[in-house]
Amino acid sequence: METSPAPLKKVRKKEYIPSGIPGLDQLLHGKGFPKGSVTYLVGGPGTGKTTLALQYLCEGAKMGDYGVYLSLDEGLDSVLENAEELGMDLEALVNSKKISLVDASPIVSVEGEISAHRYRRSAESSLAILMDRISYAARAPAKRLVIDSLATIVLQFPEAAERRMALKGMIETIRDLKITALLLSELSSSGRERDYDYVEFLADGTIVMKANSAGNTLQTFTVEKMRGVENDKRPHPYKIVKGIGIEVFANELAEF
Repeated sequence: METSPAPLKKVRKKEYIPSGIPGLDQLLHGKGFPKGSVTYLVGGPGTGKTTLALQYLCEGAKMGDYGVYLSLDEGLDSVLENAEELGMDLEALVNSKKISLVDASPIVSVEGEISAHRYRRSAESSLAILMDRISYAARAPAKRLVIDSLATIVLQFPEAAERRMALKGMIETIRDLKITALLLSELSSSGRERDYDYVEFLADGTIVMKANSAGNTLQTFTVEKMRGVENDKRPHPYKIVKGIGIEVFANELAEF
């Protein structure tokens, strides 16, 4: 007796979200970030990670994408001040409820007589609060999410096994919610060779921002990987422009 072949599953066409960063989408084959992807953005201090992340949310808001910025270390007032200095009207987008700034810091202020003191939540409770904030973003519903920075989670979980479980759970939660996310963290080395960490293997994409030493001030921007996109993996120069944010020179290669 002949049996009919099983019907083929319809392949869903992959969707993309424009980054809003001049030059970046060109490195992503003209497409942007795959919708629902998690991208790991690493760089040293002052390289512009937070600038790029806020730019990603602000440009998304202009396109109608509601965004959420989860801060794990910097105060929200400071985030707004930094955006204002760069010429980004972040406050207006927050006031019009197109972007939400959420404090998910493990450092808690204590009101009353000891208001000058602060205490740190346990790692488990901090992670639970973070997961709750991420779920809140999905209920909004948000299309874009930024978590700044994962270095705080690393410090909360000094044991490698526990840290990996925490990061894995967080990324799986984001993927289940189908939010296109940027996860920011500090770069451990400014040299050409660097150590890879666990998040890079879990994330869909990795972007590295470097301010090179060796006597020059050249800043380099590299999309090291992006699943679902034939991306340009070569280092390119970039700069921070007031009123715009990060601008990547996709048609130029960084020289060392």
